Amino acid sequence: MPNHVHIEIDVPVAMRDGTLLRANVYQPAEGQDFPVLLTRLPYGKDFPLGTAFLDPVRAAQAGYIVVIQDVRGRYRSDGPWDPFVFEFDDGYDTVEWCANLPRSNGKVGMYGGSYFGMTQWQAAVGGPPHLASLFPAITWGNHLNGTHRRGGAFEWGLWAYWILNTLALDTVARQWRSDPAHLQRILLETVQQIDALAESGYNTLPLNQLPGIETIAPYFHRMMAEPLDSPVWNRLNITGRFDRITIPSYLLGGWYDIFLGETLNNYQLLKKNRIPGSPRLIIGPWAHGLFSNVIGERDFGLATSAQFINYREDLTGLQLRWFDATLKSIANGLWQEPPVQVFVMGENRWRYFTDWPVPSALPFDLYLDSAGHANTRHGDGMLTPALPCQCIPDRYIYDPQNPVPTEGGALLMPGLYPQGPKDQSAIEERPDVLCYSTMPLANDVIVIGPVTLTLYIASTAPDTDFVARLVDVFPDGRAYNLTDGITRASYRGADWTNPSAIRPSLLDPNQVYALTIDLWATANTFRAGHRIRLDVTSSSFPRWDRNLNTGESGLDSAHMASAQETIFHDLDRPSVLHLMTIPAHA
Repeated sequence: MPNHVHIEIDVPVAMRDGTLLRANVYQPAEGQDFPVLLTRLPYGKDFPLGTAFLDPVRAAQAGYIVVIQDVRGRYRSDGPWDPFVFEFDDGYDTVEWCANLPRSNGKVGMYGGSYFGMTQWQAAVGGPPHLASLFPAITWGNHLNGTHRRGGAFEWGLWAYWILNTLALDTVARQWRSDPAHLQRILLETVQQIDALAESGYNTLPLNQLPGIETIAPYFHRMMAEPLDSPVWNRLNITGRFDRITIPSYLLGGWYDIFLGETLNNYQLLKKNRIPGSPRLIIGPWAHGLFSNVIGERDFGLATSAQFINYREDLTGLQLRWFDATLKSIANGLWQEPPVQVFVMGENRWRYFTDWPVPSALPFDLYLDSAGHANTRHGDGMLTPALPCQCIPDRYIYDPQNPVPTEGGALLMPGLYPQGPKDQSAIEERPDVLCYSTMPLANDVIVIGPVTLTLYIASTAPDTDFVARLVDVFPDGRAYNLTDGITRASYRGADWTNPSAIRPSLLDPNQVYALTIDLWATANTFRAGHRIRLDVTSSSFPRWDRNLNTGESGLDSAHMASAQETIFHDLDRPSVLHLMTIPAHA
């Protein structure tokens, strides 16, 4: 393979409407008939993030042409910036441009994570004839399941951070570059707003009053205010169009990634297409954009580092092995490996499976029970495989002026809100957090698969939220979060794959309702002596916006009220945590 690489900067690519997008192109210095690897991102092709996910020099040395493109309206590319809107057509056009490069063999693969994972789906659903392979990582298909909304609540922590910290500076620079003096002032104001987000910006009410947002992101109000039954979501979502993706795909996700649920949903949808050898799936203990062995307050071992995945290869090597098999038809053993590779926390080792959910996994239901005092980790809340016997409901007061703070989890927020596992002990001292725990386990219990909670509730408010968190409690009392979820009561029962049918419905005070909270999934071995715990509360702020308990949206209201929340767990209304397990000796 060639050692020398030729690099062209700002190569213009004309879109169907004449707009010029620009790309950096890495090519082997000699030879021809190379497959092309394409990624398209809004974060600057010339910055480290543009080359961090896959090393373009190494890929070119391995016999690929690599194209890294700024999407429309970002950095070196022309046109207006409007998130997600142009990527369908622009992705198609760029794929076909890549296929016709002078030294291309006509086969194009796409790679990248997060937004530039989404640009792969957006290009692929259009069916460009030369697109032959995908490696979408830590990305989504449905904007209403962890991107814009989750369970009906706003992804406030993610959305405000993404706009301010990730997108704002280029937006401001492009808007005012013809007036340097004004640009300097606006940049200073923008930096101050970015710096203030964690300390004060998140507390903004109404949400649409976030300082400076109209200048930084004129699309912010439009997107936040878009009704959930708006046709916009069906236009932007990929969920209903995965049947159009008929090329092999390798999906990468993380147990603490903001798009874990969507990674697993996308895998399920792609399976229906019955493409030989596809889809494939790898899930590590990673957070969004963080492929280290140390995530949050846990060290999962060197085998989880992107530099040495499963003691076999780094992240670039994993992708090149996939593209070697799918674009070059190299017999490198990939097709002989099981298609699903997941890291099981607790025991801290990689396991291979033939499918997801794991075919050998069995349902493992744990019932909530208490004598009516499950408040705090010192209360009497129990998780038991037997039906509840005490059957006395639990109650707490949720005050949106004093919400339960976000501590770890699947986040993308300022550094004051670290991602991943974090000891929940302090949070579990609050009286507005209910804790339901098993007895210390006599043997290891391997929990692997989807996690959901059926919860019977009543509230004095016309609308409120319920948050559930699965926790691994160590013998010394440390309590590490594994996965969580939220349901906004007014959207109970909503089918998030069909936005056009979603209608909010307020609660009748003190009537009992059954809610389902989707905690997505996990893979964790609860060691002997540990306890399985479920925390139930009504907020995780500022990750999710506060429910004001008034029936009004925090987008345009600041009026708040306290509510009494009641959790039922009796024989007629059994609240149940639904897990999956495999035998400990498997």
